Amino acid sequence: MTSPVIQETHVMVQGLEIPVWQAGNQGETVILLHGAGGSRRDWAVVMLMLSQRFRVYAPDVIGFGQSPRSDVTYTVDIFRDFVIDLMAALGVHETALIGHSLGGRISLAVAAALPDRVTRLVLAAPMGFGPVAPVGHIIATTVWAFYKAARLTPRYPKMALDPGAYESGTFEKIRQPTLLLWGSRDLYFPKSHGWRALATLPDAQLKIYNGAGHSLPIAYPVHFASDIHAFLADR
Repeated sequence: MTSPVIQETHVMVQGLEIPVWQAGNQGETVILLHGAGGSRRDWAVVMLMLSQRFRVYAPDVIGFGQSPRSDVTYTVDIFRDFVIDLMAALGVHETALIGHSLGGRISLAVAAALPDRVTRLVLAAPMGFGPVAPVGHIIATTVWAFYKAARLTPRYPKMALDPGAYESGTFEKIRQPTLLLWGSRDLYFPKSHGWRALATLPDAQLKIYNGAGHSLPIAYPVHFASDIHAFLADR
């Protein structure tokens, strides 16, 4: 059996050249959306594992990683439209979305906009179900805003730290089967947000990783990918 390989390509989205990783060439399509300050590289191990059964894409979301930046205030709507246009550029009509943190919030927005084209959701500690925790806010303002956000347009951190950006939307309208994954020691979005998400989303299940923090795809990629694989295979 041939070992899976990650290939890099570039696609034009909204007139911008976007780097995208692709792995696997059969099965259901899956798009991976990283969190704030992250990039497609966050998904390396997860992507290799999933690509054994699925066709997997991982872009650098606009404004992050090696994607172009622009002098705009990024919003969830802007990220949502970017992903929808990315799907068109990749020729993807139907897909499952897997999102971490901000990527989870974007996934929810895309799922609400495309109810017949987003098949399932896997959301790892998504923003949207309450404000960032006080300790996480301190970390974000002291470290993340200076180090991680250096890779972004200067206007992004303001949106990321705005409590209004974390308010729940019309999530109860989302009908896609959803797997929620949360760390019991998440300093940004505590596990209470996970229980709130479970109560809000009509067709959701929640798994909590005991002792884990916020960066599940990076810190626990094997367990993370195994849980995703089992969820997506159960159709």
